[in-house]
Amino acid sequence: MTRLLLRRLRDLLVILVVVGTMMFFVIRLIPGDPALAILGPTARPADVAALRSAMGLDGSLWEQYLSWAGHVLHGDFGSSITYHQPVLGVVLEHIPPTLTLAVLSSVISFLLSVAVTSWYAVSPRNPLARALDRLSALGMAIPDFWISLVLVLVFSVTLRWLPSSGYHSLFTDPVQALPALVLPLVVLVIGQTALFVLTLRESMLGELPLAYLRTARAKGLSESRVMLRHVLPNALMPLITQLGSNFAMLVGGIVIIESIFVIPGLGHLLMGAVSTRDFPLIQGVTLFVALLFVLVNLLVDLSYAVIDPKVRVS
Repeated sequence: MTRLLLRRLRDLLVILVVVGTMMFFVIRLIPGDPALAILGPTARPADVAALRSAMGLDGSLWEQYLSWAGHVLHGDFGSSITYHQPVLGVVLEHIPPTLTLAVLSSVISFLLSVAVTSWYAVSPRNPLARALDRLSALGMAIPDFWISLVLVLVFSVTLRWLPSSGYHSLFTDPVQALPALVLPLVVLVIGQTALFVLTLRESMLGELPLAYLRTARAKGLSESRVMLRHVLPNALMPLITQLGSNFAMLVGGIVIIESIFVIPGLGHLLMGAVSTRDFPLIQGVTLFVALLFVLVNLLVDLSYAVIDPKVRVS
């Protein structure tokens, strides 16, 4: 376990260096001048040049990179051009909405997929269970923005049961937070549950021909007990892998959901940073998402050791 942690920490440093370096140079390819974007097209060239110098954009790319990397090593990610605040503070301020959506939708989708797939396993001849593949494929095929717009039209505009936008902290004001979270959570859960169901079902089908199940049936165990006690725990490994990678992608990729429902999360923050050429903020958000991706994969690897004794032995 210690060796695993050390390897992952080494990978974390390498990934952050690679991602940070690539992102630094890639975002410089975005057309437009940040100083000109702030001052406007009617600004005087002298004012634009002075602002570029104050922002550290007047040197060569390598000089800018070395200066930025040196500050990052000391925990200084620079100041946001748009918010006029330290990048780290701006990112930390926008993390809770995104993490709330990602955590809740992942947990709900995981539990639903386990429940639905287990029901399919013990009742394979049920007509609804047999339609599981088609329903899951449909859930993955429907675009998130289309589901979002339909839900807003039905439940917010027509029925007026739920708010169409807004965000309140679940920990400070749960009464107002829960109604605003329902629609975005439903959109995220539909797609994730469909993906998780297909993943878990394929994993369970791969377990069925194995010899240990014939031994379990020979002992007189019922089919439902065989499925739930033996097949399901062994089939969870691919689902946990999918859960970890999907969660990390959610944190950096729910831009559409946050934009439609006006949720001030990391995706919404990143879109605004790109449109305003806020280079320090783009780099800060990207590094945080990369850090989270590595940490989530580390937790997935550690969960393998908890669930599967073979992993602990190896």
